[in-house]
Amino acid sequence: MENNNSVCYVARIGEIIPIPGADNIEIALAGGWQAITKKGEYKVDDLVAIATTDAVIPQGLSDAMNVTNYLRKGQRVRTVKLRGMYSECLVIPNQFLPVGYNPEGKDLMDSLSIFKYEPPAVQVQLASGRKIRYQKNPNFHVYYKFPNMKNVTGMFTDTDLVQITRKLHGTNARYGIVKKTKLSLWDKIKKFLWLADTWVDYEFVYGSHNVEKGSDSQGFYDTDVWRTVADKYDIKNKLWAFVKNHKPSEIGNGVVVYGEVYGPGIQKNYDYGLKELEFAGFDIMWDGNYLSVEETWYTMTGNKGSFIGGVDLPHVPILYTGPWSQEIQDVFTFNNFIEGTKVPHEGIVIKHVSGDRHKVAKVINPDYLIYGEKHDVGDSH
Repeated sequence: MENNNSVCYVARIGEIIPIPGADNIEIALAGGWQAITKKGEYKVDDLVAIATTDAVIPQGLSDAMNVTNYLRKGQRVRTVKLRGMYSECLVIPNQFLPVGYNPEGKDLMDSLSIFKYEPPAVQVQLASGRKIRYQKNPNFHVYYKFPNMKNVTGMFTDTDLVQITRKLHGTNARYGIVKKTKLSLWDKIKKFLWLADTWVDYEFVYGSHNVEKGSDSQGFYDTDVWRTVADKYDIKNKLWAFVKNHKPSEIGNGVVVYGEVYGPGIQKNYDYGLKELEFAGFDIMWDGNYLSVEETWYTMTGNKGSFIGGVDLPHVPILYTGPWSQEIQDVFTFNNFIEGTKVPHEGIVIKHVSGDRHKVAKVINPDYLIYGEKHDVGDSH
């Protein structure tokens, strides 16, 4: 794959699957994705262009392909279920492709003006009402955006030890104690005079996936879901207590906790039956490096391990740890529902136990995609 997060690329058809009772259509399996196609239109080993779930198709292209009426609102490819079979992508006929669109894995998003849908950001305002030129802290890293497993088929084999966790559907959040990029005059004075503050170089920062919402040095936004959760779980004090069990030289550029805020008001019609917002962490970056899954668990939850104390925050549900297999992956993907409901879970995240970023992928439950469209649920990320 030229781009593991692409939503439109060249894929090889690996299998043609009949649809019981259907005379004119069949399923083509391409690059790990399934598409309903006309019977006999494609064969195994054909190279085709596919647009996957949540790819936004230009209307001129969709009109020319005569598929506009089959797209989700906003010109987005959707998942459907027909006679027990899922169709999760759109095959784009060759006549609409650029010359020389091969080879397999080539990213076609720019060539066809196709992009991945991103939900709009939650709107907030500054506590003081004033406008500031906010400078991002480069030590407060944006979370690694891992791919959909269908784009990286073969990432895991039965020789890989993995952790499978429940993928919660809310909004990404990050909280950290990180090294400041610039010291204030008062900070410099304290540091020069050795006023017993060995942590003057560090600050608390929090934000969403893409947006830094505030820091000790620059101030914070007024009220938002990330601040609400920080206050509810006392995250700032817990993080400070944790890092102060170490020396600044051990913390390096800082510690950042990544997780999901979920519950009422986050995703429409998908609140897990909760009455208030909750948080669950899924990763920790320490001095610019992601921890292993075991180290993340110990550090996140406060269970005694190789790290002192811990942050004492909830961890996303761990479903399985052990050798990867397709059968085990499917067990936790399909026919999994939020407890006490008939609402499908969004899916799972699979990580190599080492925490290696080249060995992380998400698997989305197709029944969730169908449920989400029917009930106007906010989009997966």
